[in-house]
Amino acid sequence: MTELPHSQAVAETPRRRIFFVSNGVFGRQPAGGDIHLLHTIRAAAQTGWLVECFGGPALQHHLKEWNLPAMMILTSPPDDQELRHYSLFGQFRLLWTFIRRFAATVKKLKQVPADAVAFSATDYWFDVLPVVFSKAKLKVVVLQMQAPTLREVIFRTRVDVEAARIASLHYCLSQWISLTALRWCRHKRLVVVQPLLQEAALKKGFLPAEVACIPNGVDVETADSVPAQEKQFDVVWMGRVHRQKGIDDLMQALQFLARNFPDFRALLIGNLRPALGARVEELGLAASVEFCGYLSGAEKFRRLKSARLFLMPSRHEGLPIVVGEALACGLPVVAYELEMYRPFFGSLLNYVPCFNAGQFSSDAATLLKRLRDGESLINDEELARFKRANSWGEIERQLTGLLAATSGQSTA
Repeated sequence: MTELPHSQAVAETPRRRIFFVSNGVFGRQPAGGDIHLLHTIRAAAQTGWLVECFGGPALQHHLKEWNLPAMMILTSPPDDQELRHYSLFGQFRLLWTFIRRFAATVKKLKQVPADAVAFSATDYWFDVLPVVFSKAKLKVVVLQMQAPTLREVIFRTRVDVEAARIASLHYCLSQWISLTALRWCRHKRLVVVQPLLQEAALKKGFLPAEVACIPNGVDVETADSVPAQEKQFDVVWMGRVHRQKGIDDLMQALQFLARNFPDFRALLIGNLRPALGARVEELGLAASVEFCGYLSGAEKFRRLKSARLFLMPSRHEGLPIVVGEALACGLPVVAYELEMYRPFFGSLLNYVPCFNAGQFSSDAATLLKRLRDGESLINDEELARFKRANSWGEIERQLTGLLAATSGQSTA
């Protein structure tokens, strides 16, 4: 077990212990769920919890990068490589890695005492089952998104289901196993990130007192610290290349806007050039589109603020942090009206009927024209309320409040 450097003094008493299980972290560039986990760890440490983490070397890397006061319990070798799971072989290799990490975690569960809290960073079986199997008096699981049903996987009626169906079938069965196992625990909390997931959890048999709705959070503080930027780009998109992200619709919108606006410029944030560079050139957009690679912290918000409009053509999402980050920068967002958006974002987004790519492009053009003319398209009061409710300071307060309210329960 390797102790990481402390960023702040941690209270010596009471020595409440919390164990985070996160075996699905692989990349050196944290995804949205990874960022949520790291903020949760920081919040727990700052309020006096002794934090210990089960996971691989990538999680250890992030803990060091964030200078978090945590103990690392490795569940795979320190030299474990980042996995590419886009091919069928890669998906099976990833599954085998999950099995190995799960087995290693179970073997080390004796380190979790009966008076501790066990916290699963995901709803995947390889994180949840060790939490369920542990002696910890309270089991906490985070639910980010509703998995596809078996019918949706078989008939491929949900847009995030790939042709091979292996990953989607794994996700479907994994979530069912995890939530079923968690329901059998006496003292538990299921943390969901948006209202529709809260409704779904109640339908699955969880009691209202067992479900807490706490959003992912947005780094509003860093966004506010970045001053307004000169508008160098008309539109911006940030994400990864996946079927559910609406990449075809994004490319169609970029083509349409480039034809209709002189000197049109678009910014794509993320390690996207290998997957999209050739396609951008084929569509004649090379002069209009800039790839800037992966960004984080203040630099990410500086680049977001240098654009006028955020494009969000995703066809399926949980609660995307990128939308919140765009809003925190004052960027209007045009998006398909997915069912999970309006209950959370309200009227802050510019909604387009699903999945009308032509209207998405034309609505983006209409909004862009107004923005180029200097109009403000976001209600300042509504945006201020959103930022207050979803700042990381507020989300960390809710998370630590949940832990404080439940940590006194008797042993299961």
